[in-house]
Amino acid sequence: MLINRNIEATLKNNSTLEVRVKKANDSSFVEKMRFYEDYQFKGYLEFLSKSESKSTYIYIFRFNYEIIPGKSYAIANGENEFCPINISCLGSNLELERDYRYDGELGAIYCENFTIFRVFTPLSSAVNVNIIKPDGTRFVATMNRIEGGVYEAKVEGDLDRCKYTYLANLNGEYVEAVDPYAKSVDTNSRFGYVVNMKRLDDVLLNDEFLPPFSISTQAVIYECNVRDMTSLTNLPDKGTYNALAKAGLTDAEGHPIGLDYIANLGVSHVQLMPIYDFQTIDDSDPLRTYNWGYDPEFYFAVEGSYASNPEDPYVRMRELRNLVASFHRKGIRVNMDVVFNHVFRTYSNSLEILCPNYYFRLNSDGTLSNGSGCGNDFESRHYMARKLIIDALKFFMKHYGIDGYRFDLIGIIDIDTIKSAYSACKGIKSNLMFYGEGWDLATSLPSVQKTTLNNAMKIPEVGFFNDRFRDIIKGHTYGEDMNGRGYLSGDANYIDGFKHVFLGSVISLAFPPLFSLPSQSINYVECHDNETLFDKLKVCCANENDDTIVKRVKLINAVNILAFGVPFIHAGQEIASSKKGDINSYISGDKINGFDYHLAAERQGMVAFFHDCIKLKKYSPYFSLNDKLLIEKSIDFVNLDYGAIAIKYYNERIGRQIIVIINPSKAVVKYNFGKYYKIIFNEAGFIEGENYAQLVLVNGISMVVAVAS
Repeated sequence: MLINRNIEATLKNNSTLEVRVKKANDSSFVEKMRFYEDYQFKGYLEFLSKSESKSTYIYIFRFNYEIIPGKSYAIANGENEFCPINISCLGSNLELERDYRYDGELGAIYCENFTIFRVFTPLSSAVNVNIIKPDGTRFVATMNRIEGGVYEAKVEGDLDRCKYTYLANLNGEYVEAVDPYAKSVDTNSRFGYVVNMKRLDDVLLNDEFLPPFSISTQAVIYECNVRDMTSLTNLPDKGTYNALAKAGLTDAEGHPIGLDYIANLGVSHVQLMPIYDFQTIDDSDPLRTYNWGYDPEFYFAVEGSYASNPEDPYVRMRELRNLVASFHRKGIRVNMDVVFNHVFRTYSNSLEILCPNYYFRLNSDGTLSNGSGCGNDFESRHYMARKLIIDALKFFMKHYGIDGYRFDLIGIIDIDTIKSAYSACKGIKSNLMFYGEGWDLATSLPSVQKTTLNNAMKIPEVGFFNDRFRDIIKGHTYGEDMNGRGYLSGDANYIDGFKHVFLGSVISLAFPPLFSLPSQSINYVECHDNETLFDKLKVCCANENDDTIVKRVKLINAVNILAFGVPFIHAGQEIASSKKGDINSYISGDKINGFDYHLAAERQGMVAFFHDCIKLKKYSPYFSLNDKLLIEKSIDFVNLDYGAIAIKYYNERIGRQIIVIINPSKAVVKYNFGKYYKIIFNEAGFIEGENYAQLVLVNGISMVVAVAS
């Protein structure tokens, strides 16, 4: 049926049809509308009212007919002008969500002699798959509607490396979309690719090199961006998966860079910022522009701007798998940063094109919910939306060896989805990590259903970024106002709050508990968002010189690693990197975001100190406790002069007594142990040999750790 552009018909709800007619084409025949289903006349519509806008007349009709997804619907006026009915409103209908569900595999399912294509598009009346062979030959295959609102086609022949899109008849016209389940895409994501996942099997994932890991509090997470870790080097392939995956790289002075630099820090996990396909970087000229990647497009495909050849469907896939394998070989697990709370734009996204109003959360007035601040919120409660999230998480674990997930704005996602996703992924890797940003944002999801900090005790298996820890340690940050100090930036009034967050925010002390377990507390003072720790201290400690601020960074990093919970470090935090005051550098380019190996070379002492902090964390099981009651019984605090504090660890079941003395002031603090203790750590790092003392002097802005003899 040809589309009549002068008339638009939209189903508003189960009982109302709105017809808009351009004023130049209005006639009395409009009020005499006939209704058609699959081109068959079904009856007349009852006219209710007429109004107008600047350019159109708006007619309202009573609608008493059942709409069955998968059929085509149209109206015709008394002059036999036909117009399709837009039934997109049904995408948010609870009955459609209940009745149209599919548990099978979606996407292009490759076999050597045939490929099965499946796509969820319940409102479509017809769907074809448009296939382009590697030699440029094109053909179209008709898809059949099967159960659950899914269309399927079995296409004979070996379709490996074939490009494809779907052509769906929605609301009377054909729309074209890339498969939301495409496992690989071409340059700038114009087509999906049919791929044989077995072709990745020869890139071994090196899991056998990973050390034992049983509890999240044993981890030290290092957040980094694939591009940033090599973008400021002279490597010919800088900014790519391959550049970061190479072992043995050094700077001109012989200091390690890239993979070896991270490995030498001693971290247990890297958290890679988005590596799924995101939208706003030109894959064919990636270094011309910059973006972190929090603008998702396709959740199963690997980002092409980090690949050596984004047009080849397998190159990006193999290179990412090799990067994960390279980290594994160094004994480092890989967590993947995922953004299931929103997409870049709804109207151009394949999910919205193929299933309007289904995948994105709506307000009561029908507008898009925007708690994410990015224009839309993902409707994770809908069955097929939840399935997509879980399928994508499982896919990257199975095929790329991913070990855990960090969820951007996890508070937008409902608790049931996160629980189901955790259970599904736990079945693949029992020691996975699941954590995210649990901010309570203004999405149209009821508060009791949100995966937020407020609901953390309902989901003890999930970790949350602890902004209470961040703000008490370094001081509040409100937008561009960075003047507030915290306990370790010089405000001793926060000492009781410090005790609370140091204990994993699980003990009622100055504040009510946030968590059931310390493993839920992702302890951080810096991440990719906002200012760096160094830049924050430059403002709130403006009367201090850079050398003093660097001391504070070292002390804060040490406490960040030793505090109960899960330490999280942003790349560059260990060397007091600066972003020149940029508080939102998501498009600020390589000079601001790139890792500065020249600074690392200048501050090798900080690098070594950071390594020793991680060594100290591994020194005793005290520093990885994940039992609230055991922590209460084993830890005591002693307030010292100048706002300093001594933390005593003692439990016969665990080991010898350990005392950690933290001095955030500029004064020298004395501490008498009462008997001889072995000093194992101070501002210089781990101390080798036999160093015993009864009385210790703790220098300003430093820490001392001692063990009972």
